[in-house]
Amino acid sequence: MMRPLRKTLLLALLLGAGSGWCAEGNESSVMDVRFWDSTEGRLNYEYELLQLALEKTADDYPAYDLKRHDEDFGSLRGRRTLAEGVTINVYAAPARDKEGPLEAQIISIPIPILGGLMGYRQLIVREDRLPAMAEVTSEDQLKRLTVGQGQRWPDVAIFRRNGYSVNDTGRYSNLFTMLEQSRFDYLSLGIIEARRELASHQPANGGLALVPDLYLYYPFPVVFHVSAKAGPLAARLEQGLTRALQDGSMEALFRRHFAEELAAIHGENRRLIVLEAPLPELDWIPQSRLPPVMRLRTSAQ
Repeated sequence: MMRPLRKTLLLALLLGAGSGWCAEGNESSVMDVRFWDSTEGRLNYEYELLQLALEKTADDYPAYDLKRHDEDFGSLRGRRTLAEGVTINVYAAPARDKEGPLEAQIISIPIPILGGLMGYRQLIVREDRLPAMAEVTSEDQLKRLTVGQGQRWPDVAIFRRNGYSVNDTGRYSNLFTMLEQSRFDYLSLGIIEARRELASHQPANGGLALVPDLYLYYPFPVVFHVSAKAGPLAARLEQGLTRALQDGSMEALFRRHFAEELAAIHGENRRLIVLEAPLPELDWIPQSRLPPVMRLRTSAQ
């Protein structure tokens, strides 16, 4: 039986074959690639990785026009806009279960692009909370506090499943202000995002800080998602990413962007709290493509 992802990809390819390379359906010798991600910490890496995948397939596909869309959609609106395939036709986000009418309009490329690194979370707090956070050595201590997360973030269900108190009433754009106002005790972001996001959202008078040497971990694969209306683009990206994986250029790009974060999670003094987080139905991602740390976690669940 053909998996839903492959059925969607095949249908999109058939539709795309009769409508040219552009998502709008006009005949063209140029493949439009309109990328969106509002997360500053990983944006440059994802953009360069997209470009790498496109270059790896330059001999097999038309020329491309890669543009970055900077509007802050929010998670649900972003996926709806992606499904429409007009303003954007590709973005990077956590992998999801492929069930539901919205997901049927989106092709998710079955290649995690951030290794297992996105599963490591770093905490941002008000500076006056740093002494108390330095004393945290167990999950029970952390559960007495409230974590801030954005509306409809997949992490919310993970925290609640593990017994954490969560405030998910805000959008990403106002989470730092909410933290300043003590609406919650700490903000949890991916280690590859936290330092850069704090720098770009730090209030004029300071007041927020990263908690040193304390990390959370749960499986959290991130992939490229493509509008089903841009089926040829999805096929191209999967082919290009596969080549970049095989020749080592994807790993080299990853290490160039995140060397500091990789060193931090292997530091001698780091405190690590592991949360239980069964992945959604992600059988469309081959186990061989999951990072070793994620293969270990999923096989144990």
